[in-house]
Amino acid sequence: MLQFPCPLTPAATELLRYCLEISSDLVREDALGDEWATVYPRSARCLTRQQAREVLLDLLDKLRQLQDYVPTTYHWLLIYECLHLHIEGLNDDFGPDFVESLKALREARDAPYLRFRRDAQGRAAFYIDFEAFVEAYFWDTDFLLDPSTCYQLGAPSRQQLGYRADLFGVLSGLLPHPDELVLKTVEEVEAMGSEGEDGPAAS
Repeated sequence: MLQFPCPLTPAATELLRYCLEISSDLVREDALGDEWATVYPRSARCLTRQQAREVLLDLLDKLRQLQDYVPTTYHWLLIYECLHLHIEGLNDDFGPDFVESLKALREARDAPYLRFRRDAQGRAAFYIDFEAFVEAYFWDTDFLLDPSTCYQLGAPSRQQLGYRADLFGVLSGLLPHPDELVLKTVEEVEAMGSEGEDGPAAS
């Protein structure tokens, strides 16, 4: 599994899996062509297309594992853009089979973001509230900050505010160090201890 502020429900897990799988197919060079930076504008600033595909496949693999793995800011940014893109697509044109699978998996905790209803004509209607999903399952969205906000703060201030050490690189559009793309287990992160400006070990 991937570590989130609260455990993913089965429906949330299925939604995340769907978005990651579609994205891992899309970022292939023959699928997106020159549109990689258009479709994933923030991620494309700091990840190559090949890096993004490898990260997505790794996220999918870890999502299936029993151990909890800790995403870095680079992971969170890519997850965010994948969810944003494909939830929007599902809301515009949902696949009945996938919707039925979410309906079968849903539980009370899914209610804030997952909505099933019927329209005025009695037809099945479906909506995923992206912002509600992010609020429920993301530690923060610091990776969306204006870079100048981070630049104006010194390292002590960033640490005091809980900004993670790799946030500066993400906001600056810097390619990550290979270690910053490694999904470590919770135990491995805890063993490393707090480093520099890192925020919560689980994020």
